[in-house]
Amino acid sequence: MTDSVIIRFPRSIAERLEREARKLGVSLEEYVFDLVLRDLDPQERAKEYIEVSAELLRKAREELEGGDVRQATEKL
Repeated sequence: MTDSVIIRFPRSIAERLEREARKLGVSLEEYVFDLVLRDLDPQERAKEYIEVSAELLRKAREELEGGDVRQATEKL
């Protein structure tokens, strides 16, 4: 994953997505990501998960190198 995109939702939808994510114990980003990928071919979905995981790991390493353990652990 090289870039991020901001998607704007009406507040009522964003709040519902946040509630559903909390119920599942995942972040809003994870929940929306899963929804978007749900209908992809399983191989394509696996590829996307691997790319996102690698990017999160890279960001966590950067946070650790900067001494911010809290931010690093949020990426894992």
